[in-house]
Amino acid sequence: MKTSADPKREAALQKILVVEDDELFRGALTDYLGKDYEVLDVESAEEALEVLSKSGADLILVDLNLPGMDGMQLLTEIKSRWPVPPVIMITAVDDIPKVVESIRKGAFDYLAKPINSQELMLAIERAFEAAEWRAELEQRRTLQMVSNDAIKLIGKSDSLENLRQEITKVAPSDTTILVEGETGTGKELVAQAIHAVSPRANKPFVVINCGAIPHDLIESELFGHKQGAFTGATKDSIGKFQLAHRGTLVLDEVAELSPPAQVKLLRVLEERQFYPVGSSELVNADVRVIASTNRNLKQLVEQDNFREDLFFRLHVYKIWVAPLRERPEDIPAIADFFIDGYVRKSNKKNLKFDAGAKEILMKHRWPGNVRELRNVIERAVLFTDGNVIRKENLNFMEVVSAPEFSTDDIRLPESGIALDEVEKSLLKQALELAKYNKSKAAKLLNLTPPAFYYRLEKYGLK
Repeated sequence: MKTSADPKREAALQKILVVEDDELFRGALTDYLGKDYEVLDVESAEEALEVLSKSGADLILVDLNLPGMDGMQLLTEIKSRWPVPPVIMITAVDDIPKVVESIRKGAFDYLAKPINSQELMLAIERAFEAAEWRAELEQRRTLQMVSNDAIKLIGKSDSLENLRQEITKVAPSDTTILVEGETGTGKELVAQAIHAVSPRANKPFVVINCGAIPHDLIESELFGHKQGAFTGATKDSIGKFQLAHRGTLVLDEVAELSPPAQVKLLRVLEERQFYPVGSSELVNADVRVIASTNRNLKQLVEQDNFREDLFFRLHVYKIWVAPLRERPEDIPAIADFFIDGYVRKSNKKNLKFDAGAKEILMKHRWPGNVRELRNVIERAVLFTDGNVIRKENLNFMEVVSAPEFSTDDIRLPESGIALDEVEKSLLKQALELAKYNKSKAAKLLNLTPPAFYYRLEKYGLK
């Protein structure tokens, strides 16, 4: 093992551990990084664990293809024993499946050989910044945004708690995230929450609705344009990527991007640089991208309606936001939150639901999810006299009832049962009954198409 550092500055330097079996490459890395950091280098995972046990490290560079215990196994071991130091993976080939797996297992970033020195230093700087933010956020409390009036993830369901944990896990990195869920579930709110607890929290948070902009203008909206670049371009315009510099850019309804825009977006995600429309000046894109959609991107890829390579770039980490009907225990808390907000705008005080109104809220299927619930509460507050919202005050609600079904004949065996297998079997039966018409199969199970497609993907069903 070799150590590289200036002895006069060693006490103030951050410590980097390089785990690389290629002696020449390891030596070059150690010498290059030794100008700014204290560097320890080893050639195997086993040696790395020994060094970490004795002296620790502030950051770890790990080659994926190590002899014996490989880089992925080492990453898993490091994260289980020393979760704080960021890990950057090094691979000889830009292998997307391995990269995705390493990010999901906790790697901060990855670099493909041959490594560009600027990219290396930028990745290390970002990793240290993220580590500092993580430490500060832990002192405040994980997910402080739950108590922030601007960003609220309200409820106590298991799925919402899992969502909070996912946000905590992925927020400190610069990983590209795909947020999927039905319309009205709060995908943008999830993106805000990720931004709020990330190292970019005090930088811009920019949202662009890809489905609301004409296809011939989307590139200009994303990347900006120069005066005269096209008819109507009367002056220079800054695009959303530049507005979000050093911050977070949310690509809402990303599935609606035109094929040309998909190509250009893929290039920006890979190279982190772009040319504004009509410009020859290259612009750097220091932006964390979060894409959201209410459609199944994987299915669109299979139908040749979305680029597969862009899908993989966006799908490094996926977050699924469950529909409201799958977490009914969250409905009362969300309803109370909306009531409090609307009451503050009116002269009414201490407005509450009676038992009949609560029953209606709990039984409703909420096809519009949280957005629909918000609109229902606003209307109920507006047209309710007194301080109690009663059943009759909700007569305007469209009744969306679940299909009638008796569970009397269903009995759980004493030996127990695998619930996932039951769900998988029902999905297969629904497909067969509907002659593999997925829309009809979804209706048989009283699921929306996005929720149905999500389950098909979950169980590997076509």
